[in-house]
Amino acid sequence: MEVFEELNVVLPGELHWRDRFDPVRRLQTFMAEGPMTKLGAEESPGGRTAWLATGFDEVRQVLGSDKFSSRLLYGGTAAGITFPGFITQYDPPEHTRLRRVVSSAFTVRRMERFRPQVDQVVEDSLDAIESIGGPLDFVPHFGWSIATTATCDFLGIPRDDQVELSRSLHATRSRRAASRRGAAGNKFMTYMGQTVARRRRDPGDDMLSVVVREHGDEITDAELTGLAAFVMGAGGDQVARFLAAGAWLMVEAPEQFALLREKSDVVPDWLEEMLRYLTIDEKLTPRIALEDVRIGDHTIKAGDTVTCSLLGANRRAFPGPDDRFDITRERTPHVAFGHGIHHCLGRPLAELVFRSAIPALAHRFPALRLAEPEHEIKLGPPPFDVKALLLDW
Repeated sequence: MEVFEELNVVLPGELHWRDRFDPVRRLQTFMAEGPMTKLGAEESPGGRTAWLATGFDEVRQVLGSDKFSSRLLYGGTAAGITFPGFITQYDPPEHTRLRRVVSSAFTVRRMERFRPQVDQVVEDSLDAIESIGGPLDFVPHFGWSIATTATCDFLGIPRDDQVELSRSLHATRSRRAASRRGAAGNKFMTYMGQTVARRRRDPGDDMLSVVVREHGDEITDAELTGLAAFVMGAGGDQVARFLAAGAWLMVEAPEQFALLREKSDVVPDWLEEMLRYLTIDEKLTPRIALEDVRIGDHTIKAGDTVTCSLLGANRRAFPGPDDRFDITRERTPHVAFGHGIHHCLGRPLAELVFRSAIPALAHRFPALRLAEPEHEIKLGPPPFDVKALLLDW
């Protein structure tokens, strides 16, 4: 098991690191070998094999197939366990039920109603940045500020509680000591459980209330608590990472964002290209083959795992080496939000925030630049984590 965990968990984790915006050299080497790479296998007869998929079609095939499971059957600390409400760890039919119950909160109509609130959150954050003045770290003041406030508002978390809740969430990611991460996680989950209990008693118009009002009998408190924590984690964390990386990309490619600012009508799919190029979160649970599956020239045996590199697939989306960042492309194919039944449920919310925040930043600070251009931007562990981004204007 230890050898297989090394191949199934540790090695793929190392491949998620970045060289600035690009895949690390080791992942690039695997990509050059072909769309499917054998990472290694157990030495016992008939031992399981760990695979890496970097081909665009191959990744879509794995993620879109019902012949693979996303449950944590083995490998990692939660082997055999599904956390209640963490929808990415469910297989049908439980996944189908939860997805249907929650999807009503992410409709186009609800997103349109939420748009003015997101726009105001963005404007308030930019006003605060301008009033503080530069140079300023845009990771907390632009990324975390907008992402956590917008996500908390969507979940119905009172503004008075948002700072402390966001601090607990951030501590679960950033604290070095496992005991402190655990304490922060317990505090975070306790608050979410209390919020669910309040929504059961007195539903409002937020996401949790919509689920309670329309499908309350079909979801348990534990599932709803886990779901709230999952949405907050994805919205508060992954959206923040995208916004920080997006601000960094903006100062690295100023001519592209000048075009977005001055001629936005000619670049209608700019966000699709940003999503493809940045691919913020590719830490997918390795998929486990439930039966023998043929992928390209390879047979994936039942019990084998396949780690799908979304970054690898997105950098292969165009023929040849043409994976440079270019917002003038026609609509860009990508799997930045995954594919298949686990395609990101919160994509409408995330895109709503991105479409508001990135153009607003480009317009408000057209001269945005690195405050210390001689210093290398420090990246934390995956997913794509800009530790600090000191900008001036």
